[in-house]
Amino acid sequence: MKIQCPKCKQAVPSDQVNMGTDLAFCPHCSEAFKISEAMDQDAISPDILKNPPKGAWFRKEMDRIVVGGSTRSPLAFFIVPFMCIWSGGSLGGIYGSQIIKGQFDPIQSLFGIPFILGSIIFWGIALMTICGKAEVSIGKVSSVFTGVGRLGWTRQFDWTEVRTIREEKMYIQYPGSRGAQIIMEGKTRIKFGMGLNEARRYFVLNVLKYLKTQTP
Repeated sequence: MKIQCPKCKQAVPSDQVNMGTDLAFCPHCSEAFKISEAMDQDAISPDILKNPPKGAWFRKEMDRIVVGGSTRSPLAFFIVPFMCIWSGGSLGGIYGSQIIKGQFDPIQSLFGIPFILGSIIFWGIALMTICGKAEVSIGKVSSVFTGVGRLGWTRQFDWTEVRTIREEKMYIQYPGSRGAQIIMEGKTRIKFGMGLNEARRYFVLNVLKYLKTQTP
């Protein structure tokens, strides 16, 4: 069986391959890698670029390649009304009553701080289920963006340093994600995509794996 190094694309000598431990060592670039992951990437067809599922995309721009997916979810029909009732009732009851009375109650206000923080966090999740996205841009400067519109979290990374791209199960369930996310590992580790549904996450994962086989 011919094993190719995912970094330098050179054939790895058979005496440097250990199927029992699922590890191989490339003497050309002095890198060890998992055989199963290298074979998995080589098996991906370029046809995947042409068939994104609904809510996912792949496009080539002048100076970069973009692949991503929407985090929109039917759960928004449950989360948004719930948040309107929960945050409206809790914050309205704690702070609204003070405004109506024209009196400031420091103890009651301190009691409301956890509700404020909770509302910020859960409204962020609610907005992601309405119009959020997770997107990877690969170019001179590569980045991962998670957020709504232009508001969100951007993390830059070096695409040439990425050695492993895989899916990992999560202990904490995120709405609509089925408890999984994508991980890119190299000198640094980047986790993203936990809001993508299974079809979109699978598409993004395999497009990234395929692109990695086409670049050093």
